[in-house]
Amino acid sequence: MRAKLELLTTFLTTMLLAAAACGGSPKSGLTKGSKDVPPPPDVTTIKPENPIEDKREVSTDAKADYSKAAEFYAAQQTWSESSCRQAAEQFASVARAHKDLIEAQYMVGRSLHNCNLAKDAEEAYQSALKVKPNHGASISNLGELYYAAGKVEGARKYWDSAIKANPKLSAAYVNIAMLQLAELRKTKDGAAWKKLEEDTRKKLSISLAIDNENVRAYTVYGLVYMEGYQKNRNRLDLAKLLLEEGEKRNAKYAPLQHALGLLALNKNNLTDALGRFQAAVEIDGDFAEARQNVGLITLGTRRYDEAKKQFEKVLSLEAKNYDALIGLGIAERGLGDLKASEETYNKAKGIDGRRGEAYYNLGVLYKAFIAPKNEFGPPAQDSYRKARGFFQEYLSKDDLDADDREEANQNIKDCDKVIKQIDEFKKMQAAQQQMQQTPPAPEPVK
Repeated sequence: MRAKLELLTTFLTTMLLAAAACGGSPKSGLTKGSKDVPPPPDVTTIKPENPIEDKREVSTDAKADYSKAAEFYAAQQTWSESSCRQAAEQFASVARAHKDLIEAQYMVGRSLHNCNLAKDAEEAYQSALKVKPNHGASISNLGELYYAAGKVEGARKYWDSAIKANPKLSAAYVNIAMLQLAELRKTKDGAAWKKLEEDTRKKLSISLAIDNENVRAYTVYGLVYMEGYQKNRNRLDLAKLLLEEGEKRNAKYAPLQHALGLLALNKNNLTDALGRFQAAVEIDGDFAEARQNVGLITLGTRRYDEAKKQFEKVLSLEAKNYDALIGLGIAERGLGDLKASEETYNKAKGIDGRRGEAYYNLGVLYKAFIAPKNEFGPPAQDSYRKARGFFQEYLSKDDLDADDREEANQNIKDCDKVIKQIDEFKKMQAAQQQMQQTPPAPEPVK
C-alpha cells in the first residue's frame, strides 16, 4: 500500500554505471539535468575501429613512457583527487610527447573520471576523439558522464555510437540494458514488454560473450529476470543462477549483493535479504538504496534505533529522499520522539506535497500516539480532528488503490467515532455540573 513504506525493489542505475570512483560529490561536475549534450561522433560516416587496419607502429620511447604512467595508475589502491590528477598528468605528458597515442589521452579522462572530476574528464575524452573520432571507449565513457549528470537521452546516443564504433565494448551494452530495464518497469503493454525484455537480454548476452567476467552484466541480467516473476516464478531461478555466476567473479561488488537481497525479498526470505543489504553497505557505505532497505527491514522488526541510524545516513547522502524521511519519521515515532517524528513528516510534505505517505503517517501519529496522551476531552478531540484532516488530505491524492482508500476511510470513521464520544462525554459532564449547581426542590407540605 502507498500508506506503508515498501522495500525498494528498483535499482539505482548510477551504482551500476559508476566506474571505480572514489565517491562523494563531484569536485567539478557537469551541469545537472540539462538535456543538451555535444552530439556524438557520426559513426555512420566513420569506419568502426578495426584493430588490424588501425595497427600502428608504436615507438620504444612511447611504450616506455606509457608503461611508466600505467604503473603509477595500477599502483593506486584507492583514489583521491590528488592521485587522480597525478595519474592524469602523467598520461597527459605521454599524450603530448606522442600525439597519435590515443590510449594515453583516453587514460587522462579515465583517471579524472575515477574521482568524479566530470568536467575535466569530459574535456579529456573529447580531446581523445579529436585524435581518433571513432574511439569507442572514449565515446562510451562520455555517455557515463552525461548519464550521471541526468542527461539520459544524450547518454543513450553516445552508447549507441560507441557500439557502432566498437561492437566489442561490453560495458556499453550493459549501460543500454540498464536504461531498458528502467523502461521495462514502466511498460504496461504485454507485447511491448516482451519485445523490450528480449532485446535487453540480447544486449546482455552479447556483453557476456565479449567479456564473460563482467560482473555488472550478470547483475543487470539477474535484475531483468526478476521482472515479471509474479507471472512466472521460474524467472527467479534464472535470476539466481546469473547472480551466483556474478558472485563467483566478484563477491565484493556492492550492487550484486544488493541484487541478491532483492532476490531474497522476492523469495520472502527477509533474513537473507537483510544480510545481503548489510553486505552491500559494508562494501560501499555510501550505497544509499542498500542502507534504505536495511532501514526498512529493521523497521519491520521494530529495531527503531538501527532503522533511525540507517535513514539518517541515507539523508546525509540524499537530503531530499522522501522515502527515507518517511522511514525516519516512523523510527522516531517508534522511539517515542513524537515531536521529531512530526517535524520529519512535515519535511517530507515540503519536498513533495503530491505524495500521500506523509499525510497518512501524520494522521496515524495524531490518532494513535498524540491523541491518547492527551486528557480525554477537548485536547484529545483536537488531536483526533487533526488526524481526521490528514487522512482526508491523503484521500485527495490521485495514486491510491482501493485498499489505501478503504484504510484511510476506516481511520476517518474511527476519529469521527471518538470525536462524537467526546462530545457526548462533554454533554454528560455539563449535565452533571448543572445538577450539582441546581438546589434541590423543597419538600411538599403535608
